[in-house]
Amino acid sequence: MARQRNVQQQNALTHAGIARCAAHWRAHPWPTALQQQAAQQGIDPQRAIIVWMKLDFPGMPRVWGCLLTEDGRFIDFELDTDPAHVTLRAVELWQDVTAEQNTNPHNRGFGAGEGALASQVLRRLNGVGAQDDLQG
Repeated sequence: MARQRNVQQQNALTHAGIARCAAHWRAHPWPTALQQQAAQQGIDPQRAIIVWMKLDFPGMPRVWGCLLTEDGRFIDFELDTDPAHVTLRAVELWQDVTAEQNTNPHNRGFGAGEGALASQVLRRLNGVGAQDDLQG
């Protein structure tokens, strides 16, 4: 039986997953259709992060996930595109879900909320306020 992780370990794993995804999409261009939709909404892909994204997942629009804007807004998106993700065929969902995020860095029993961890990743990638350490 695998041992249970403590709060700090769980937060570190979640943080690492968000950081890995965000770093990947900072190093590689976002799908063109997502870039275009983000630009229309005033979002700069060089200052925002992808929290998570799936491409070509069966039964879902071709591009879907969640991004965090430079100004701290979480956006859930579902975009129907061509197979190359260049042409935007339809915006199935583009919704500000900031109010639904757990941005508390100190939740009793499980530490930082995912929203707080994503915000920390955004600040670090943008070179702002790296003083937030993971504390449970």
